[in-house]
Amino acid sequence: MISHSVARLRQYLWLALSVPILFGLIGWFVPTGGAPASYKAAVTLILGSHHNRVLNEQEPVTVLLTNAPFYQEQMPDLWEKEQNGLLSRLHVATLSAGRMQLTYTGTSAAEAANTANRIAEAFIRLDQKEYNKKTAVIDQSIQAVSRTDNVAATAVDRERFLYKLKTDRLALRPAELLEPAAAASGSIGSPFTPKKRAVLGVMIGLTLVILWAVFPEFVRERKS
Repeated sequence: MISHSVARLRQYLWLALSVPILFGLIGWFVPTGGAPASYKAAVTLILGSHHNRVLNEQEPVTVLLTNAPFYQEQMPDLWEKEQNGLLSRLHVATLSAGRMQLTYTGTSAAEAANTANRIAEAFIRLDQKEYNKKTAVIDQSIQAVSRTDNVAATAVDRERFLYKLKTDRLALRPAELLEPAAAASGSIGSPFTPKKRAVLGVMIGLTLVILWAVFPEFVRERKS
């Protein structure tokens, strides 16, 4: 069977060579029509604690980061460029111990990482601003109480109040970036490159040629 198949290939050598080449050319020039490659990048942050429910609790923060007003106010340039497409490519997940993970899907690894980091940094700036307001109020209260006259009857109450203010001050903390996003190496839905399509086309062509040469001999042997 093998000798007959080889003879058949030699007889039609031009066909055996042209089919893989033709399929390779088709693979190179014909686009796949697939979706463009997309990349994901994730950033992890931990929420602060300064008596601001919108910024300190996971559920309100999720709502904040998945709606337009935050981006219109804090990142107007990015919002103007991306509009609602920004929200469709962003996923916000709640983790344990007050941690949040923001995952952004972009058309390149660098874009995905850069956008995820920018969103996290914008949130941290907003949180830091509100944290500074809260600590400033407490600091002013501490200074005001410290300047009051040291009357014996009120000295103990003043010290207790100062202790409470200072304890509250120490308990406050802003949001922090735990793990910035890095440019991912993998991709989702990445199409074949022209080179890969050409190689695949050649392989398919060779397979068809081999089947064309071997199959008739295989059928002939089965009948005999």
